[in-house]
Amino acid sequence: MTIHIYVCLLALVLSCESAQQKLKSLNDLKKIDFGRSVPKHSLLLLHWFANVIDIDNNDVLLLTFDPNEEDFGSHHYGNYEVMLDPLPRGYRYYTVGNLHEDTSDELPAYVLQPPVRECEGTNMDRIIFRVQERSSRPPRIDRVYLTQHYRQDEYQGTRYNPELTYHISPSLLHEMRLFSVEHNPRTLWELRDMFDSDAQDSQLWDLRNIWGHSLACLGLLLFIVIEEKHCKKRPTKNHHQSPSRRTTQADYVVDIPDEMNYDLLYHVEQRDQVQLDVVTGKNGKATIVWRNVPRQRLKEGVAVVMFNHERDHEASSTYKLIKNSEGSYDTSVPLNEGLQVRMHRAERRCLFWTKVKQEICRGKAFKNPDPVLIAGYDAYIQLFVKNGKACVRLIMKKSFTQWRSEFRQSWVGFYDSADKDTAHFKWWKWQWVTKFTQGPDLGDYHTYEYYSSMTIAPGVQARFILGDYRAIARTPPWKHTHH
Repeated sequence: MTIHIYVCLLALVLSCESAQQKLKSLNDLKKIDFGRSVPKHSLLLLHWFANVIDIDNNDVLLLTFDPNEEDFGSHHYGNYEVMLDPLPRGYRYYTVGNLHEDTSDELPAYVLQPPVRECEGTNMDRIIFRVQERSSRPPRIDRVYLTQHYRQDEYQGTRYNPELTYHISPSLLHEMRLFSVEHNPRTLWELRDMFDSDAQDSQLWDLRNIWGHSLACLGLLLFIVIEEKHCKKRPTKNHHQSPSRRTTQADYVVDIPDEMNYDLLYHVEQRDQVQLDVVTGKNGKATIVWRNVPRQRLKEGVAVVMFNHERDHEASSTYKLIKNSEGSYDTSVPLNEGLQVRMHRAERRCLFWTKVKQEICRGKAFKNPDPVLIAGYDAYIQLFVKNGKACVRLIMKKSFTQWRSEFRQSWVGFYDSADKDTAHFKWWKWQWVTKFTQGPDLGDYHTYEYYSSMTIAPGVQARFILGDYRAIARTPPWKHTHH
């Protein structure tokens, strides 16, 4: 009888040990049915865990937070269902991933509120890890599992589903760390080539647009694991050239005739009452704003697309598929005069791949404000933006040949508010007029320019100081939008 009990216990242990499929690489991860049986959000959770712990040169996993203090919403896991191996002496199981714990707000924003709706969590997925508590400081992790609770309609309470529990190897965690979102030394193109992905350049730009610059590597990870197998495989690829020299077929088409009837386009815009604007965004970047997009257009599928100027026939890699009649999109494009947003028909082919089609309508191009007369002189001052920075242009009548002697003690200063006293200019954000760089001629006028390192923002003003602190010309404060 005793022997029979031991045999049963041994069989139980062996069954626990073999119950979880071991995932050793991204290729193993691709075999999981993410989005159906397994939440896509679990990949975000696993990515965070891979990057928050440490891994030494011997592939030893080291815990960097304290689950006994419930860091990141983590806590003890009792393994009461005996889903996992019985604990050896000195070991303990913990779990993390509950988005409703009081301390779960310590998790990064991309886990709590992913930028892609399809990856939002339903609070089912968890990570279980086994810690040898008194082994060293920091404690060692010797087992990691990706799991999830049963669905409510399965009536299993809060138990974890052993059939959807996976043993995660250190080698897989190593690979996921290559897609880190902080100070990643690898470009999207390098990661694409490293994992032999079929993602084309335009799809990588899509990832940058959808996930943002800082999370683009994470977006590529999800693309490789989840979406790539559902997308059409590219017939050719050349991953040995840099992005600037690579020649590939674009994944979007912009149907713009050579002879465009721009008046007709504006009539279309007025008919639909669609408003499209490029405005001053954060950190000197351009923000796209749209309003009054008809519901029918949204159902058909539309995207807002950035162009460099009004006569530009080539769509940039900056665009966004929109779902609401009004909204905004913070781009990574430095603000410059001439930027224009247009609305195009579009369709989502895969989670991260949008096909941009023909143009529907367009907004007005972003314009710098008009120059301001410098009182008493044949000269003007203009505040303008160049690559997101505040700049000043002086426009001198060519017949005003003595301007250097007249302005030998004159300077231009930048102010972050029109209410600031002239003596309170931004430190090191000024220049002597005689040291401005000559720019292109404008008919009967010479131009001279100064490019500052000050980021353009609403309220910024430039002033022409004749001498001492006597301002004889002030530009209007920079506005959120200019046309």
